[in-house]
Amino acid sequence: MKRGDTMYRVAVCDDCAKDGRQIFQWAEQIFAERKMEVSLSLFHNPQDLLAQVKTKNRHYDLFLLDILMGETSGIQLAQALRESGSRAKLIYITVSRDYAIDGYKVQANDYLVKPIEKEILDASIGRILDRHDSVLVEADGGLQPVLVSAVQYCEADGHYVKLWLDVQTEPTRVRATLSEMQQKLGEWFVRCHKGYVVNLAQVREIRSNAILLRSGMTIPLGRRYRSQLQEEMVRYVEKAVPL
Repeated sequence: MKRGDTMYRVAVCDDCAKDGRQIFQWAEQIFAERKMEVSLSLFHNPQDLLAQVKTKNRHYDLFLLDILMGETSGIQLAQALRESGSRAKLIYITVSRDYAIDGYKVQANDYLVKPIEKEILDASIGRILDRHDSVLVEADGGLQPVLVSAVQYCEADGHYVKLWLDVQTEPTRVRATLSEMQQKLGEWFVRCHKGYVVNLAQVREIRSNAILLRSGMTIPLGRRYRSQLQEEMVRYVEKAVPL
């Protein structure tokens, strides 16, 4: 299914070049077979992946990580990624079962032990892909799929709503009310102002009268919405990052 200007972004990190290339190729085939647009990145050094997320503000929807990778383990890498604000899905693909408990502490969605086959990776990816990860919206005179995780926030614009996506410099203008759009996008989209709804997964910091997003953008926070937003943010973090 084509997703307009958005796509699923996947990062593979394995210090074994052969294993990394194989996982990369399988992931490419799996997403193609599912008719999903994908942008794949391959890393052999955990620090290179972390730099993309922390300093270049690169957003990923799925990490496929090895664990035993020299000085920086896949567990340490995931901890740093979570601390940077990433809520991406995570699959570990490693030679040892010894780190399974640690893996789930950093919100790993699956833990695969090498050697694996493409079918095993396919089944794992299939289990974690959210069937509601994209929604159809009425934009530009027709129906257009939008990746939910890519929506930073929604802004009321008369009889329309502007969807600000993290991969676009201009918003997607949708014929809907703000309340209708909030309901369509799901529970982690919360009203923060009479004219704004924010994606909690995109929030970096809640200030007294504004919200700082992971992209560096800021949006207004109405006083009457602050308490509820903070409560929802706590609920989101507790559910998204179980200990």
